[in-house]
Amino acid sequence: MNRDYPAIQRVLVITFVLNLLAAIAKLGVGLWSGALSLIADGLDTLFDGLSNVIGLIAVRMSSQPPDEEHPYGHRKFETLAALFIAGALFITAWELAKGAIDRLFDPPPLAINMWSIGALLFGGAIQAATGLWERHKARQLGSEVLLADARHTLASIGVSAAVLVGLGLVWLGFPWVDPLVALLIAGIIAKIGVDTVRENIPALVDRAPLDAGQIGAIVAAVRGVESYHRIRSRGPIDMVAIDLHVRVAPNLSVQEANAIADEVRRRLLTEPGVDDVTVHTEAQRGPDTAPDLYAATRLAAQELGVTLHEWWVQMTDHDLSMNLHVGVDPNLTLADAHHLVDQLEAMVLERLPEVKSVHTHLEPANAEILPSARVSSGLHQRVAGAVEQAVDGIPNLHDPHDLRVRQVEGKLFITVEVMVDGELSLSDAHDLSTQLQDAIRATVPNVGEALVHLEPAH
Repeated sequence: MNRDYPAIQRVLVITFVLNLLAAIAKLGVGLWSGALSLIADGLDTLFDGLSNVIGLIAVRMSSQPPDEEHPYGHRKFETLAALFIAGALFITAWELAKGAIDRLFDPPPLAINMWSIGALLFGGAIQAATGLWERHKARQLGSEVLLADARHTLASIGVSAAVLVGLGLVWLGFPWVDPLVALLIAGIIAKIGVDTVRENIPALVDRAPLDAGQIGAIVAAVRGVESYHRIRSRGPIDMVAIDLHVRVAPNLSVQEANAIADEVRRRLLTEPGVDDVTVHTEAQRGPDTAPDLYAATRLAAQELGVTLHEWWVQMTDHDLSMNLHVGVDPNLTLADAHHLVDQLEAMVLERLPEVKSVHTHLEPANAEILPSARVSSGLHQRVAGAVEQAVDGIPNLHDPHDLRVRQVEGKLFITVEVMVDGELSLSDAHDLSTQLQDAIRATVPNVGEALVHLEPAH
């Protein structure tokens, strides 16, 4: 939204001149006649004019374009000025209430004449016209500082009315009515100050000015948006900034994804008061994007210094669950290892909101290079015979070769390659290799690890 800062400044200048005119009339007659209440009213009107000057400074600052220190602009300086004027309202209410209470116990002598009444009526008429005009321009230009200042000006009419009523009743012989009316006006002024604070504080504390559901309905209507999340808005109601994430199909090109984001931004910028929109595009994740899930999980594991041995994802009733075999430092205690894995589960759930549960299995990881030694030829031949016998007992396996036997920390580590029908499914081949590993462990004593590599037969 383009704000007409010169127009706002012109309104403040005109308002200042009119307030100054009313203040001169009240102060001049008050000082000439000695009416203290009229002098106080004139000072209050003069304070209205000083608020106009503060508003002018704030508007000039808020009209500056964004810079490195204020990338979102200087708009909130105007909001701060509105709060300062609210503070002025509270001070006026306090001083008026304090003076009224003092008058209840010690009513001063008042000089009442036609000049006093005329000054009050003249000043009140000017302030009434000024306040109503300024309030109209504030709503037309969407300015908090003008609206707050208009309220202050109109509230000053109440002060003048209280003084006028008080003078009239005092002249009729009821001096105690004057402070009571002043107390009532003080309460009205304080209420206006509270309303001004309540309207401007949300912009300073970044309370969302727009309903997320309203924004979501606009985003969901854009063709190509699969889903959206993290919708945020902040700022004054006439200069709202929106930040959100949208998910698109993972097979789209960068240009296509950007086009969708541009359309989301364009539609949101047409909403009243929206001034800035930031759209973050992401690939929509689903059960067919398991590699993306694995990449994010592996990154989290690397950050914690653990490894992933086995990994798979399951979907039940549209909810994804993840199962992990996690390798940790074997020198850790169970409590420390469990704490590490708890951290991994929490990181996965935070980074992958589509995953609803994570289940882990702890395993010791080999964090160092282990020294190994060759075995004797006799032991190698006995292991080779046991492996050949195990292969003969399992259908579809044949021709074991490239057998290697090493001894590591008193345990035998065996690797062997075996031929298998290349038309078998990967799942069936994995079952065969598991059977062979179990058979080797059953026939060869002191086996630490048996690794079977299956090769398709040509």
